[in-house]
Amino acid sequence: MDRHPLSPGGNTLVILDTCVLLPSRLSDVLFDLMLHGLYFAYWTADVEAEFLRNWPQVHPNASKSGDKRLKAFQRATSNGHLITGYDDTAFMSRVPARVPENDRHLIAAALVMVNGIDEEDNPALHKVVIVSDNTKHLAVADTRKLGVEVIKAGAFLDSLFDAAPARTCQAIAKSLNDLKKPPYTLAELVAALRLHGAKATAEGLKQAATQP
Repeated sequence: MDRHPLSPGGNTLVILDTCVLLPSRLSDVLFDLMLHGLYFAYWTADVEAEFLRNWPQVHPNASKSGDKRLKAFQRATSNGHLITGYDDTAFMSRVPARVPENDRHLIAAALVMVNGIDEEDNPALHKVVIVSDNTKHLAVADTRKLGVEVIKAGAFLDSLFDAAPARTCQAIAKSLNDLKKPPYTLAELVAALRLHGAKATAEGLKQAATQP
């Protein structure tokens, strides 16, 4: 069994954008998949700042809990999440010109990861992915030419489900089991997955739950 099913024999290095970290149920699932060993999660200091800045608007009923939530993300990766050095001209200068200024750090950070992979014995085994629902600003085709895949959260979840359905369902089942205060039903989680575009994953989870 490949540890990272999207990169058989190698590693899947995933940069999570702010927009996929802010929705609570989506980030719960993303981190349980990471903790289940399906990929490695990373982000940047810019993402952290943007997360804290936007949390009160996205979660007005829990406006002061953004810092606590971010610390939970950091603990989940054993504080091995932060990409540095991406503001170096060597990386920023290669970001496609069509990428807006406030999103350039994502592509530059991915290029830092690609540069590290290039030093491995077999770089082709590994994959660098940006998971973002803001794909229209990330020059998907041009960024792919740099060795970086940009994909929406729902499509990313569905790709993991397609590659490793049993492991994906096990990880998501943990998300459901962990949501105690308040409790969260299977139907609610299936609906949340569909809302974020992970239709195949939602259907697979629903079917798995009905099997004896």
